[in-house]
Amino acid sequence: MDYYLPLLVLSTVAARTALSQVPEDEVWIMERHRRFHRVLAAGLRLKVPLLDRVRTKVDLTPQMLLWPPAPPEGSTQEPAGNAFATADGGEVEIRMRILWRVTDPVQAAYQTHGPTQAIDDLAAATLRRLVADLPQDVAMTSRKTFDQELTRALSEQAGRWAEVGSVRISEVLARAAPVRG
Repeated sequence: MDYYLPLLVLSTVAARTALSQVPEDEVWIMERHRRFHRVLAAGLRLKVPLLDRVRTKVDLTPQMLLWPPAPPEGSTQEPAGNAFATADGGEVEIRMRILWRVTDPVQAAYQTHGPTQAIDDLAAATLRRLVADLPQDVAMTSRKTFDQELTRALSEQAGRWAEVGSVRISEVLARAAPVRG
């Protein structure tokens, strides 16, 4: 009779660790022995204690990436953006908003630095390439072209695991050409 209490406690602990509630609009990528095992969809799900581990939780809701990132909450400083060199030696700073959502959570989970950083890196590389071919005065007036080209490039590159809804450039700011001495 004395073994019932420890058995009851052990089974209760095992049941609590084996059952997980996955929130709506989220999936969990499960690994077993450090390799992809399966995807847990929303709802009450069963996992094997000590064998299964949650590698990452992937949000399936539409995401918005502000670029450059907003400063910490409560800060009065302006966000510092990246300056892109133009063909004539000038620089422009671009501020934009990218709307996107994950379509393949497994592919997104295994991006090198995560899906948000992947979108950010793709946007920076594409803008660097686009701006480098233009003089500063043309780059200042090319917001619509940048929007279209970025949307196309991001859709092609991230199309395997994410859907880019839209890219909207809010500002293109001129910076003085760097002093070379």
